[in-house]
Amino acid sequence: MSWQAYVDDHLMCNIDGHHLTAAAILGHDGSFKPEEITAIIKDFVEPRSLAPTRLHLGGTKYVVIQGEGGAVICGKVCYVALLLHHIPIGH
Repeated sequence: MSWQAYVDDHLMCNIDGHHLTAAAILGHDGSFKPEEITAIIKDFVEPRSLAPTRLHLGGTKYVVIQGEGGAVICGKVCYVALLLHHIPIGH
């Protein structure tokens, strides 16, 4: 199963008229620290809060290329995928 199929069929599916408000696919090797995930969550609440400090995941610094309400968009050339998604309540 591809990652996209997993996301579409299991994470973003409609269950009794409801969708996830947030989702993440992260490695289970312990390389992600709680404070790194907390920074991502904060950027959903306070858009653009990651831009000055950058996004740190697994000890790697990522440049935030866009920040807007309901989205955290960043980029770095790498071989590992990270999926973050959020649907605001009421949408």
